[in-house]
Amino acid sequence: MRFLDISTDTNNTYRLKKNEKAVFFLLNRFGSITFELTDIGAEAHIFALFTGKNTEQKTLSLVQKHSAPNTVSRAIVKTALFDEATFSSEGLIKIEKKAARSDASYECRALLLSPFAQASAKPTLEILTNNVKCHHAAAIASFDPKQLFFAQSRGLSKKQAQQLLVDGFFNETLEKMKLLVEKDILPTLRQFLSIAEK
Repeated sequence: MRFLDISTDTNNTYRLKKNEKAVFFLLNRFGSITFELTDIGAEAHIFALFTGKNTEQKTLSLVQKHSAPNTVSRAIVKTALFDEATFSSEGLIKIEKKAARSDASYECRALLLSPFAQASAKPTLEILTNNVKCHHAAAIASFDPKQLFFAQSRGLSKKQAQQLLVDGFFNETLEKMKLLVEKDILPTLRQFLSIAEK
């Protein structure tokens, strides 16, 4: 499956044609982005990962538009927020009338690492035909202080323990991405972890 790192790209729309399959990776990218599956057999897997610090206020709006039958889209958005950072995520799955047998999902998870950090998630479905599979999920949670204490009791500093929890939060998603792509994405993983540590 084709791997596209669109973290620094400026396009707002990505279209997949007949039987085209791609993994899209977004690292700390915000704004409005549409992924359109324009022909039969198109498949998009979207992985958006973020860290927010200080008083950053960011919004990500994703649209998964199915314009043809037998198409698949998966979106996973994960963010870890520190300090007084704010993150807002909007996800729309739109299934057009002629897009029967589409299969789509959108998932947003936010980890709050400060009592002052805030996150919101608004997943939406717009289904104009029958015989489709669609679902969405959203969860916002603070990290467990017991986990932080346990990590620190093993000799880690508070900062190191916190980073360990953040790495664990993102790792599952990165492993899912690695299963889909043929190339080694470890450089991207290392890049992400180094940014998250700053």
